[in-house]
Amino acid sequence: MKLRAVILAATVSAFAVPAFAAPVATVNGIAIDNSQVQAIMSMSPALAKEPNAREQVVQNLVNMEVLSQYAINHKLDQSADVKQRLAIAKRQILADAAVDQYVQEHPVPEVDIQNAYHKFVQAMGKKEFEVRHILVKTKAEANKIMAELKAGKKFSALAEKDSIDKASAAHGGELGWIVPGMVVPPFAQAIETAPIDKPVGPVQTQFGYHVIEVQATRALTPPPLSAMKDRIKMQLQQQEAAKFVSDLRSQAKIDITK
Repeated sequence: MKLRAVILAATVSAFAVPAFAAPVATVNGIAIDNSQVQAIMSMSPALAKEPNAREQVVQNLVNMEVLSQYAINHKLDQSADVKQRLAIAKRQILADAAVDQYVQEHPVPEVDIQNAYHKFVQAMGKKEFEVRHILVKTKAEANKIMAELKAGKKFSALAEKDSIDKASAAHGGELGWIVPGMVVPPFAQAIETAPIDKPVGPVQTQFGYHVIEVQATRALTPPPLSAMKDRIKMQLQQQEAAKFVSDLRSQAKIDITK
């Protein structure tokens, strides 16, 4: 995967190589420019931290050039499959370039980041809840579990036996600490109003029917803006990029054959 990542990065960088870039190697007279090495290093921070990272990149570029020359010499670039893959790669690179340029030319205003952060904090609420649940397919099953709990059956045992949420069932139905704003509304409303250590249900969501028990609550301190800023900015950029694509589609004449 690492080699593939390097190959893809090199392909992208090859579209923007200055004519005066100094070669780091030549393969049968074909130069490999230092700018390609620098571009790959800058696009792969994890790779750049590895020992001898520059040497790795140079050697991978040499391998790519050797293989590329072999492919051309054996006319592999003339095959229908390779032509199709090259066309798709070109389309993807140009699409990425268009989005990158749009994002650079439309920076996210600071006020939008702050507003998104405040909405996030508001959605989180002021408390989080330690919750366990049993998820089943039907209301009748959930009612049966509620009756069994009232008769003294252990919640964890019923979760392990009956819950279709296998990940939590393996831990007696435990979901850990939950912020209401991060779960579907019916589930959130149930945990916000449930008494401690008393199962409630059935609670219907798109996943099925839940029997829920809140085990504890505690005050919630949201992360500071400084810790969320980069993530929020990226999300807003993605939203802007999606709108950019949508606008372009609305202006284009598109015929999709069914």
